[in-house]
Amino acid sequence: MIGKKTAEVRAFWERQRTALGIDTELYHASTFADVRFATYHDELLGLVAAGKKRATAHMQLDFERNNIRQRGVGDYWVVLNSAFEPRFLIRITDVDVRPFNQVEQSFAEREGEGDKSLAYWARVHREYFEQQCAEWGVLWSESRPTVCEGFEVLATA
Repeated sequence: MIGKKTAEVRAFWERQRTALGIDTELYHASTFADVRFATYHDELLGLVAAGKKRATAHMQLDFERNNIRQRGVGDYWVVLNSAFEPRFLIRITDVDVRPFNQVEQSFAEREGEGDKSLAYWARVHREYFEQQCAEWGVLWSESRPTVCEGFEVLATA
């Protein structure tokens, strides 16, 4: 997850906040993934636009290493594309933290990637998480806490 609250991101947030009657000023702004490792990032946004992707997952360590407050139910998130432009405003509907090797098929289906199988989900997320761990100089483990977030799309840029 990377990105900043640029003038363009802040303007998108303020427009949507006003249009939707959102009373908080707090929101997150980032990509779903670090685009250095997830060259397919914008394809994920296509899945969101098509209504196929309604969940995402991160290592809990990602929040810690990047000094990002872990999102909770009801939090708003301006999801950015690989050029760090606003693409969606989403609201977190559910959060479940569990070891990577205990993520369930139902979550993989909500992520909507590939064939929606748990095997596919585990393969692509393991590859991504291993790259992150290597970048940070930490060992990958199947027991690493994984933050599984469900979301609803509120607005599209």
